[in-house]
Amino acid sequence: MPTKSKTIIAGIALMLCLVGTAAAQDLTFTALGGQTVTASSMRGKVTVLLFSGVQDPQSRDGARALETLADRFRGKPVQIYLVSVNSPAEASNDQLKSAFGATSSVLVLRDGTQAAFKKFSGKRAQLPTVVVLDAQGNASGQPRGGFNPNTDFVNDLASIIDGLLANK
Repeated sequence: MPTKSKTIIAGIALMLCLVGTAAAQDLTFTALGGQTVTASSMRGKVTVLLFSGVQDPQSRDGARALETLADRFRGKPVQIYLVSVNSPAEASNDQLKSAFGATSSVLVLRDGTQAAFKKFSGKRAQLPTVVVLDAQGNASGQPRGGFNPNTDFVNDLASIIDGLLANK
């Protein structure tokens, strides 16, 4: 009988590994230049993902805030992405660049199937949504939905990033 229990436990462990692998494979983004960026490639650095879209009237403000954040953490193990939830059929690369404004230090990615957006925002899907990942790729706290220009968005995110860098 102990052998059967060990077999069941091993089977459950294998299934959990497969589920974890599938979830990691689901988080694939495409840069505007066509390169693939995976969630696993983001590990090793604190990562900020701002999910937005051309339909979001605050997308340009969000992009500017990310630029400020990127400048603040230049040279540190931090990467910042603006993630469009629009598929190429919904918005061309030129439309994304126009909607978000020119960004020099923030890479624009696509999550055209919205798989990552749905994974992180769940039932409270709202654009924009900000997710901060620690260096191991785990979400730090709850996603932050909405962009209130009357709050200190940059300093609020900076304090979270500073805390994660201190614990690295």
